Amino acid sequence: MNVRRIVSGWIGIMLSVFLLSGCAGRQDDIEIDVHGLSSELLSQIAFVDELNAVGESVIDRIYGIEDYVQAEVYIGSGATAEEIAVFEFADTESAADGLQLALERIEDQKADYEAYIPEEVKKLDRAVVKRYGRYVVVCVSDSEMAEEIITQYINK
Repeated sequence: MNVRRIVSGWIGIMLSVFLLSGCAGRQDDIEIDVHGLSSELLSQIAFVDELNAVGESVIDRIYGIEDYVQAEVYIGSGATAEEIAVFEFADTESAADGLQLALERIEDQKADYEAYIPEEVKKLDRAVVKRYGRYVVVCVSDSEMAEEIITQYINK
C-alpha cells in the first residue's frame, strides 16, 4: 500500500511538471505590441503623477538594461514611484536577465523612497513586474487593475 502511494505521488509530480512545461512553452511564443501595452496601461490606470516617456539613455541608466530590442518607459516627476516599462528582448534568456534587473530597480526604488517619501513604498511593494516570454512588463501604481489590464491585453 505504501508503494502505491509513492507511485501515485510520483505520477502526480510528473503530470504537474508536464503541464507546467506545456504552459511555459506557450508563453514563450507570445507576441506583445510594446507601444500598445504601454499605451493601454497609461490610459486605463489613474496615476497620481504625470508620466512621461523617457529615451534610451535614461532607460539604460535607470534599469541598467542595454540588450533590449525595443522598450517604452514612462516615469513621473520623482514625487511618486509610479512608472510603466515594457521591454522586448531577442530571446527568453535575455528577458530573464531583464526581469532580474527590473526587480533590482524596484528594490533600489524602495530603498530610495523609504528615505524621503515612505508612503510610496507600498506602491513598490505591489508593483507588477513580470516576464511574458521575450517581454518584461513593469507597472508601479496604486491601481489593483494593472495585472488584470496586462493579462487582458496579452490574451486579446
